[in-house]
Amino acid sequence: MSESTPSPKFLESVRNLLNSVVAMVQTRLELASVEFAEERSRLMKIALMALVGLAFFGLGLITLTALIAILFWDTYRWQALGTLTVLYLLLSTGCLLYARNLVRNAPPMFEATLAEIDKDREILRR
Repeated sequence: MSESTPSPKFLESVRNLLNSVVAMVQTRLELASVEFAEERSRLMKIALMALVGLAFFGLGLITLTALIAILFWDTYRWQALGTLTVLYLLLSTGCLLYARNLVRNAPPMFEATLAEIDKDREILRR
């Protein structure tokens, strides 16, 4: 009986295939970590803009309260407070709209990684 032992070329091919797969997985994981860092940065920016917008909204409400309290005074103090109220409310609206726009126009998470995995799958199907 002949004993079946794998040929050295077969073992070399398997070793090369495994090395290629490991390198491909490592590349995809590195890409995923870069995309995760970018997404984290984008989310921090959104959170910061939302907080700034809410702070200006709070200032606007406080100023509006003071405006109503002072509205019946004799001089023109209420125009100054009214201007500040409008300014704070406009700033808060602008920040919140910008944050909403960032959320709506955000690319899908790990888009490049998923695209690379799709390419790899197509190559392996051949």
